[in-house]
Parts: sequence; structure tokens; C-alpha cells
Amino acid sequence: MTKGRWIATVLILGLVGFAAYQGLKPRPPPPVEVQVSAAKKQPITRTVTAAGHLQAHETVKVSSNISGDLLSLPVKEGQQVKKGQVLGQIDRRLQEAQVAQFRAGVANARASIDQISASIAQDRNDLRRTETLVKQNLASDSDLDKAQTLVKVDEGRLAAQKQLVAQNQGQLETALYNLSRATLTAPIDGTILEIQHKVGERIRGSDLSEDVVMLMGGLTEMEVKAEVGEHEVVGIHEGDEATIEIDAIPDKQFKGYVSGLVKNAQIKNPGTDAEVTTFFVRIAFNEAPENGLPGMSSAVSIATATHDKVITVPIQAVTSREAKKKEQKVGPREGTLAAGDKAAPPPAGTNGDAPPTTATTGKPKPVKVVFVVKDGKAEMREVHTGIASRTDIEILDGIKEGEQVVEGPYRTLARELQDGNAVKVQQPKPGPGGAPGPQGGRS
Repeated sequence: MTKGRWIATVLILGLVGFAAYQGLKPRPPPPVEVQVSAAKKQPITRTVTAAGHLQAHETVKVSSNISGDLLSLPVKEGQQVKKGQVLGQIDRRLQEAQVAQFRAGVANARASIDQISASIAQDRNDLRRTETLVKQNLASDSDLDKAQTLVKVDEGRLAAQKQLVAQNQGQLETALYNLSRATLTAPIDGTILEIQHKVGERIRGSDLSEDVVMLMGGLTEMEVKAEVGEHEVVGIHEGDEATIEIDAIPDKQFKGYVSGLVKNAQIKNPGTDAEVTTFFVRIAFNEAPENGLPGMSSAVSIATATHDKVITVPIQAVTSREAKKKEQKVGPREGTLAAGDKAAPPPAGTNGDAPPTTATTGKPKPVKVVFVVKDGKAEMREVHTGIASRTDIEILDGIKEGEQVVEGPYRTLARELQDGNAVKVQQPKPGPGGAPGPQGGRS
């Protein structure tokens, strides 16, 4: 082999070996595709959402405390009525008889009073005449005593008869009231919501209980009765603004405000692991919905706090990771003590339990983080958060306005993305008419 061929062979073998070596070298992983959004300085409002149902602001029961057959119902469900309008009639013959009886009793008692009063007048005249005769020694002291006793007896009869008149008068007033309750009238201007009896049925009212004939409510003022968890209700106050959505009236929102908090807790599944404590919150409409009816399902969003000009990011951009490891000065044989050594006292306020650091648990405590895209890489930053709305969350520290933060995809952000990973920003998908789609639409 000539010298030239030998050199060429060596060069070829060297090139082949170099190529093989390059092929065996580990290649860097491909960049992670992410969606980003710019951190913004803007107002943010914390909201509490809850489900509930429409109800009339004022709901009343139309009932009676007397018993009798229901003779008429001149109204129907859904009908609007005026205060004082007749809604139904109960058989009133028994009450009419009682009224007549007690009226007669009052009249008789008053007639007796007139008779006794006349007798007393005569008795007093006789007493004065007897007193004169006694002075003239024409009548005895015994005659005087009899005359005085007769006056006192008749005065006692008069007092008793006056009490009887008062008693009969009270019974008459009760009978008149019961007679009035036989006619059912509307206590308010409103709408008949539900009729619970039919004509011909027996109404069974008494002094101790009333039989409800129908329900009515004032639908000109509507409200939502929503159920809120115990942790959310503490931030709600009367007057807080609210937005109301009604399932039966889609694509429309109504404005309202918190009109009241029911302080009585609703406890479900008490004494079990599934125990839940909630409270009812009433939300009034600024303007009642025209087609709103009691019982319609609703969703409310209550604004409980607003912060102006704060740094915000999409709420999904905040995730959790183990805190970045920091250098710790740990002895060569931490966890053991040399002979004669004393254990160091526990940190103040830990009751002997050291904080969850790498030196004690072997794993840092998870913290809230965001990933900032910088120079083509994901930079993990620990952040502290403030209030949150339905879409955004306040960042108290850790990032600046305008920095690009990763907001998706969810799986990438929640598990896969790590500090220092190379990233590739996904371009927004065009929407209808060439407009940017929802991905990457924030800036």
C-alpha cells in the first residue's frame, strides 16, 4: 500500500469513527410546547359563587283558624290579586249562630243591669227614709241594717252583671272575628302561588293551629336564596354586589346585591366524614326579571373584595412544586450525637417538631410557583398570592408586569414542566374570521 492510500484510509476510518461517536452522544430533549400570557397590572375582584333558587321577596300563607267546608274559590294559581280581594269562602253558619247567641247574651246582661240599677235607686231611697225614721224613733236599728244590706246586695248584683256583660262582649268579639275568618282575603298585593285545597274539602282550623288554604307572594320583588359554604360566607356582607344567572333565562345576567344573611347553619350529614355546613344568603334583584318564577334554578356570583392596580396572572398559571433546594450546613453524621453531647433545643414555637425542610423530611415543602419564559427556557419562581377572581389571581411578589408566564397546557404545567426546561411558545390558533383563538389570546 502506498503512503497516499494509507493516509486516505486512516482519514476515512477517522471520519467514520467521529460520525459514529456523534451519533452515540445523547441529544438534548426537544423543547416543551407551552401557552403563555403576560402578567398584567389591573383591578381584580374576588367572587363567591353559589347555587340557589328564585323566590318571592315576601311570601305569605292564606289560612283560617276555623273549621268548615270550603264553599268557593274564585281565584286560580298564577292569578294576580289585590290586597283585601276575596280569595275563598268557608261555610259560616256555625259562626253566624255563635254571633247571634253572644249578641243575645250581651243584650240580656245589659237589660239586667238596667233592672238592677233601678232596684238600687229604690233601695237607696228606702235607706234614706229609714235613716230619717230612726232619728225620729219611728224605726229601729234593725230596720236600718236591713235597708243598708239590701243596698249592698243589689250593688254586688250590679257589679257581677257588669262582669257578665264584659264576658259576653268578649265572646261576641271572638265570634265576630271567627266569622270574618270564614271569608279568605288577600293580605298583600301579589300572585297566587299554590292552592292547597279544593272546593268542598273540609278546612280544619282551630285556636292552636291554622289550616293553610293557599300560598301567595309578591313577585314584583324577587330574590335568590343561595346556599354558601361556611368558609366563604365569612367574607360576604350585606350590600355586596352580585351577578345572577337564571337557568331558564339563558344568555342574560341580572344585577343584584346581598340583602340578608341567614345566621342559622344548615348542617348536612352531621357526625360523619361527609358533614357539610352551609348558610343561606339572600340576593335581591336591582330589577326583577319579567319571566322569573319562584323555584327557578339560579347561580349567583358575589363580589366580596376588589384590589386596584395589582399584578395578576391567569389562575391556572399558578401551580405547586417543591421549593428550590438551598444550601444547608449539615454535619457529617446528622442525626447522631457524640458521647457527652447535648441535643440542641427545638426552634421556638415548634413544640419540638422541626420545620419541614430537606434536613428533616428529605423533601422540600411544596410552594406556589409560576413559570416565567425567559431566553427560551422556563424559569420557576416562587410566588405569594392574594385574592382571586373566576379567571385571574393576584400575585403579591415574584414576577413583574409584562413578564410572560406559562398558563398551559394543563398537564404540562401541572406535572411535566420543570425549572430550566427549554420551551417553545405555541402560536395562537386563528379563530373565526382570522381572529386569534382562545389559546395564547392573553397578552
